[in-house]
Amino acid sequence: MDIDKENYPGGFYALMRHLERKEVPYLDSHLALPGADVDLDDLSQARVNAPDPEAVFENRRDARRKLHDLQLELAGSTQLHLVHALCIALLRRRPAPPEARALFFRMWKEKGAELAQDLPVRWLISSATTFADHGETMDQRLGGQGLSMLFDLIKLHDSERRISLQPNDQGFRAQGNKHSDVPLAFDMGGYSLPSGDLDRNMLARLWRYAENDPVLRPLGVRMLKMVMYDRRSIFGRIQKYKGRQSIMDYLPE
Repeated sequence: MDIDKENYPGGFYALMRHLERKEVPYLDSHLALPGADVDLDDLSQARVNAPDPEAVFENRRDARRKLHDLQLELAGSTQLHLVHALCIALLRRRPAPPEARALFFRMWKEKGAELAQDLPVRWLISSATTFADHGETMDQRLGGQGLSMLFDLIKLHDSERRISLQPNDQGFRAQGNKHSDVPLAFDMGGYSLPSGDLDRNMLARLWRYAENDPVLRPLGVRMLKMVMYDRRSIFGRIQKYKGRQSIMDYLPE
């Protein structure tokens, strides 16, 4: 293949180098992270105070510097959210500190319903990515990967779509069957908007992973219900082409 025609200059070598730079571990994580036996009830009640915005750290990789950044971002939120965010930040790096992994999963085992209900979407997605990378079960890893990719692709797709200024809860006006002549990437066959079930199967598989694992369940249910009820994503828009009244209309008698 002609490397001059790659969508990403440098191909996967460059992409991997970019990822590896982002995975360089933080230093002295034990100085920033509370002990694995920290009282989670206390964390869920205490609030994050804004730190000194002028604080200076000698090393940009100091875990306490990352904690400081998160304190600025999450000022007013609960300490539970702060420690959760710090665990995610530490677990994005390689090698990841085992104490951060243990605390992350303890929070989801004991406070999963609270986290799933209260976390902003950004941190829900980051949580799913962390389940994908560090999950204790196959359902956690597969479900986390699927949820993370699902939301990342919705964000990519719908961010580009905004350029059209078409509201994200409205489908495009059909121009007969002319769109069938517009080729898809990789010469794939087109998805049938009126009758295809790709979307249903994809969501059902992710729901199964979430249902199968009690630790992943609060996160998976929250994220998938967002997809189920918000009309502003591709999953909401394509229902307008299908004219469905109920899923029961499509089950065999």
